[in-house]
Amino acid sequence: MRAPRRDFLRLLGVTPLALLLNGCLGGGDSDITVLADGSPVASTPTAAIATATATAMPFTPTPPPSTFDPNALVGLTMPVEGACLPTSDRLMPNAPRAYRNGFHEGVDFYFGDSCAVIDRGTPVIAAAAGVVKRADHDYVELTVEQVVELDARTSAQGFSDPGTLDTYRGRQVWIDHGNGLVTRYCHLDSIDEGIAVGIQVTAGQLVGGIGESGTPESVTSPNTELHLHFEVRIGESFLGDGLDPATVRALYEQAFSPGPSTGA
Repeated sequence: MRAPRRDFLRLLGVTPLALLLNGCLGGGDSDITVLADGSPVASTPTAAIATATATAMPFTPTPPPSTFDPNALVGLTMPVEGACLPTSDRLMPNAPRAYRNGFHEGVDFYFGDSCAVIDRGTPVIAAAAGVVKRADHDYVELTVEQVVELDARTSAQGFSDPGTLDTYRGRQVWIDHGNGLVTRYCHLDSIDEGIAVGIQVTAGQLVGGIGESGTPESVTSPNTELHLHFEVRIGESFLGDGLDPATVRALYEQAFSPGPSTGA
């Protein structure tokens, strides 16, 4: 906090101004002459005066709350070409996850229940135009020790904390579409070299390849959890949060229906 300024003017009636200036400048070596009316004449200081410089503090503005209406979302592109929403509600958002006392927050595209070939490296594309917010090019694969530690933490807490959930999402790309609307592409095996934070992308642009990064099975039973976990985030929540399965499905069917834009 900036130090409060002293009100020297209040002292003029009781203290010679020359003395005050002399004291403020730190000693008697400065040659300062003050006339009777209080105005200074030329002076020649013999000592340098240190000047305090304010240091700018880093400032990160808090984004305004999203005004996006989830019910107005249309025009998204399927993140896997030719895919459809899974038939199982367990693979849809807000499906209960009793083992961690939580809920599924996205759509899981697996082979056999998504109308498309899902394999390691299957192309993942941007669901809408936007700006890349996160791209884990330097991702480090999960280890058995981490899985044991995270499972123990979840068991002790009775739920999976945000850090644990983020670790289990593996290699990720996030795209910001404006007004609080963000899509996440998780468990990726690879990220396209053209994808980097701050880069503008278009709908349908290659993001990366499907994998199983971040899943416990990636280290305990490789090649058994190949899928894309795709999230639509609005503000601090996910599309479908707190809603019943039929309503969630209707929201996502509408989101992937033809439209002029994402509505953001």
